[in-house]
Amino acid sequence: MDERNDGRSRLAYMALVAVVVLCWLPLVVILTASRTVLNPSFYSQSLNRAHAYDRVYTEVLPDPAVDTLLAGLPIDSTLVTANLRTVLPPATVQELTDEQITRIVDYLRARTDDVELAVDLQPIFGNISGLANRYIAGELGAGTTYRVTSVQDFTHGVLSAIDDISAGRVPKSLPTIELTAQDTDRLLPLVLDRVDPATRTRVEPELRAMLRSGNIAGALALIGPQIFQGDERATARLRTSLHGSTLDLGLRLSDLRGEPAIRAVDRLHDVCAALWWVTILLGLVMAGALAGIVVLAGRRGVSRVRAGAGAVLAAGLGAAVLGVVLRLTLPNPLTSLDGPRSPLPPGASRVLVDFSGHAYATIEGDYLRIVAWTLVAAIVVGGLSLLVAASARWSRTGRRRRVATAFVLAVPVMVTVTWTAFPGAAAEPRVLCESSPSLCDRRYDQVTYLATHNAMANSEDQFLGPAQDPTIVHQLDLGVRALLLDVHHWTPAAQVETYLNTLPPATRDALAPLTQGAVSQRPGTWLCHDVCQLGSLDFAAELGQIRDWMARNPTEVVTLIIQEDDVSASEIAGAVAAAGLADTVLTPPEDPHGRWPTLRSMISSGRRLVVFTERQDLPGTFLRGFYRYATDTPFDADRPEDLRSCPRNRGSAGADLLLMNHWLTAAAPSRRAALSSNAADTIVERAARCRTEQGRTPTFVAVDFSTIGSAQAAVDRLNRVAARPPAATAR
Repeated sequence: MDERNDGRSRLAYMALVAVVVLCWLPLVVILTASRTVLNPSFYSQSLNRAHAYDRVYTEVLPDPAVDTLLAGLPIDSTLVTANLRTVLPPATVQELTDEQITRIVDYLRARTDDVELAVDLQPIFGNISGLANRYIAGELGAGTTYRVTSVQDFTHGVLSAIDDISAGRVPKSLPTIELTAQDTDRLLPLVLDRVDPATRTRVEPELRAMLRSGNIAGALALIGPQIFQGDERATARLRTSLHGSTLDLGLRLSDLRGEPAIRAVDRLHDVCAALWWVTILLGLVMAGALAGIVVLAGRRGVSRVRAGAGAVLAAGLGAAVLGVVLRLTLPNPLTSLDGPRSPLPPGASRVLVDFSGHAYATIEGDYLRIVAWTLVAAIVVGGLSLLVAASARWSRTGRRRRVATAFVLAVPVMVTVTWTAFPGAAAEPRVLCESSPSLCDRRYDQVTYLATHNAMANSEDQFLGPAQDPTIVHQLDLGVRALLLDVHHWTPAAQVETYLNTLPPATRDALAPLTQGAVSQRPGTWLCHDVCQLGSLDFAAELGQIRDWMARNPTEVVTLIIQEDDVSASEIAGAVAAAGLADTVLTPPEDPHGRWPTLRSMISSGRRLVVFTERQDLPGTFLRGFYRYATDTPFDADRPEDLRSCPRNRGSAGADLLLMNHWLTAAAPSRRAALSSNAADTIVERAARCRTEQGRTPTFVAVDFSTIGSAQAAVDRLNRVAARPPAATAR
């Protein structure tokens, strides 16, 4: 009779364990889905891990297929792809994408009954307006003046000028009059009424002083960027056609329910509608089964804790088996895009495949973590129960046996913990130079450095016609060690007109509206390319950023190659000193063929910034002419074939340094051209031609869009150092 009851108890126990396992399997899937495919952050994080938003500009836009899509535009597609990141930066793309992700996930979780495919373009309007503020508004007030005799006429003239600036027009003339303090107090609220309260508080003291001193142009320049909101007529027409700022694509998910993929989404939507109640029901049934196991174990005279832990262990093992089955039967469907038959351009396919890889890895990781914690909980609880039982038996053994056993167990544990906590205590520190110990004993002229052409003209700083994407500091973060910079005084109006006349008609028509602020004048020295109104950075401020970066990276050597238009050597040297770099710059050897120091000695001395200029030269100082020490290759290549040879352009034959200008010239810096010209094999092969034709390996490899292609890998190969792990791209 007892054996029969014992058999029934075993069957009941096994049945209850089966119930726990069968309830836990869908619960693991539900928990994993809630943390991943039913969570908007899952998609956002997977896209970020794949650097998808940056790769739109470094891999998708350079793809030749994009040129085909843009072939119908009346402007060179190179201009569009080069400048798109300025108007539509990664942060805006992410914001627009997150909006769509949230809508779709809300539908999957049955929070909405349909998905409206629409895009809020407000962030794009904001970026366009910001560009207009920077490049058009500027200092629009610098026009001719006319004298008025009454404060009323003066007020009317100032407000008319503000209306012109608000509409993006340059005021033809400005009124002048001597204002009293009382007149200024009456006029000031009328001007400040055009700006928001925060700006009003910030600019009021300076604006009052300018009006009181009669500096009307300066006053309008101060508030110009605040009151000009882009091309209002164009954006107003667009807003009218969009009925606001939302681009409605005229499509709903319900319109696509005949598609197989959409039917699967609909089924998931229907399941999620009851998911909460299903989860509660499964949890209650599982809890009831565990309670039954505990009660049954007590009746059988076995450990209740170990019985419950055994059921949980079985559930964890079952979930592990299910995970293997799901992994084998549900492969990543997007991997099929990685091949010649993909319907998408190769760049877009790679981004989607990488995104799906990160997404699948996240799903697998979350699933395995839940399974692992299940198994750990069961093992720990069961192990503690066994330990308690063993402890009771151990207490009845002899004292010497207990001490010996504890010693045998403790020694290996202590050794393992000590070794884990201090794994490198006996290791010697590695000395790094340019992120590699193998370069420390090479002289400055024996190393190849990645250089960026027009480093200041980048899309992150909102230059039009950018040659790079990251800021100067971000370029340094990504491995660039030589910066080609253009230093200018602010571009006068006549020079702007001359520059526009050199451009093709379509390009000139596209850029002309963005130079309406060409009458502006700003003191000091600026990092600009051709026209400061199309993008500028304060030279001294950027040198300060470089100083801070070098302080954070004490084993890195940086080179500046400065092209100065009408800027004197004393102005450049003054800016270097004002930025706090005087103790960092290295004085090149007086003899152009003299011996350069090693990187190790440059780093140890702190003199690890080299500054060259193209036109200026101050003997006996750190500021020396680049072409006394170097030659370069032509910088006006317009065909890929031009980047296969290495002719000498400027500088004396036999110079110790060589600048390899390695980019193609088009209507604007070309992302597509950078994709091929920045390929590692292309750069290394051309460097080999330089050894043949000029007798030396390039010292500087200067490229456009350094984040496109594999220019850094090429430089590492030329330096014969191990490839670096890929760095995160520009954001």
